[in-house]
Amino acid sequence: MVAKVMAVVFAVALISTGVATTATAAPAPRAEGALNAGLSGPGPYAVSATAQVTRCVGPEADAQNADARRQGAFTPLQCTSAAPIGRGPDTGVDFYYPTATGQRPLVVFVPGSRANPGYFAPLARHWASYGFVVAISYKGTELAPESGFLGLRRAVAVNGDRTSPLFGRMDLRRVVLAGHSSGATKAIEVAGIANATNGVPVPPAFDVPAAVRLVGVLALAPDVYTVPTPVRTPTLIATGTADRASNPGRIEPIVYGPITGAPAWFVVARGAPHLGVVNPLTTYPLTGVAVQFLRFVTGDPAACRSFVGPSWTLPGDGAFARVVRNATARASSCPA
Repeated sequence: MVAKVMAVVFAVALISTGVATTATAAPAPRAEGALNAGLSGPGPYAVSATAQVTRCVGPEADAQNADARRQGAFTPLQCTSAAPIGRGPDTGVDFYYPTATGQRPLVVFVPGSRANPGYFAPLARHWASYGFVVAISYKGTELAPESGFLGLRRAVAVNGDRTSPLFGRMDLRRVVLAGHSSGATKAIEVAGIANATNGVPVPPAFDVPAAVRLVGVLALAPDVYTVPTPVRTPTLIATGTADRASNPGRIEPIVYGPITGAPAWFVVARGAPHLGVVNPLTTYPLTGVAVQFLRFVTGDPAACRSFVGPSWTLPGDGAFARVVRNATARASSCPA
């Protein structure tokens, strides 16, 4: 069974897509609904990072910016030194973390195909300002979801390194897999592979470290090139009405629908394009949803009520065109 799952993952990961959307003008900041309220602005913590980010420059950056504008980005992209835009390696893990002391939940985030990790630095800083350590894990060329496992291994190593500013700072029993576009697909696949192995030996590149406990999956604008996997972890899948690369009509049955063994939610934000996530976060309708979901799966009982129970607040938020949850989510309850 494991061999079949791994074979299908490898086969599916060979497929790529280049769907583009029309350009999007800069919208005004959105009125905040019940779920987003107060979470689109920065959180209470100061943030540090292991990577430097500047405006992307060079021929490769020009091409990326042009493509990004077609997919809804109106803000010039930011880049780290990672290749091919920069002169650094095309594989690595960048950390963003709150400077406050104490152990914090970990989010391993995987960018989409060809995306520089710097594109998502504002998002990572935003999550870190709410108390999460964020590891942006990227791999230039991968035939399967190696980057997610790379991020998990690097986090464990850094957490145990006494010379690191992150020594002992991560709560590895509260780990969320996240990603955008094909990176979101990889986050789902990593969770599926982790569930499918059930202790059966797998290649080291696809091994979840023993110290790690996965508590959630956050998939922002996933592509459809994934397969049903035995995900047993609470999963939020989010896209937008203006997202043609992550078309809601295809994502719902192909990506969200097969998740039946764990609570799952599917939300569609009004007007959100594929690369809306790189624009100022106050204009991105999924900003607050993402923070609240991270809080929920890492143990915040107040956030739980936004997703679980008969009076859950998400459908009342006017930023969404569609919100559904599966039977497992409907049957779940929050801690007393």
